[in-house]
Amino acid sequence: MTKAQGGKISVEKLNSAADIFNSLAHPIRLEILNFLEDGKSKTVGDILSKIKIEPTLLTHHLTKMKNSGILESSRKGRYVFYRLTIKEIKQIFNCIQNLNRNN
Repeated sequence: MTKAQGGKISVEKLNSAADIFNSLAHPIRLEILNFLEDGKSKTVGDILSKIKIEPTLLTHHLTKMKNSGILESSRKGRYVFYRLTIKEIKQIFNCIQNLNRNN
């Protein structure tokens, strides 16, 4: 395992984090995650009722976050449920809430 130069985090872990941050780097995805941060599974319909976007665009965003491991999905009958898998993502919203660009 290689360590990042001058740091304590391995390069592999930094690469994984970069993939996750890349998946987070969109306002709609952050809005979706903000809606899912309570930890409860929600259907695509639930998400669509909160996030007013085209269903195909929602599917694109959900797939990107699922592929990076941020979300997981499960099917029950004709419904697909999504749930946040990385609970630490919730801490990002604390950072966003306290963000002040004037400093």
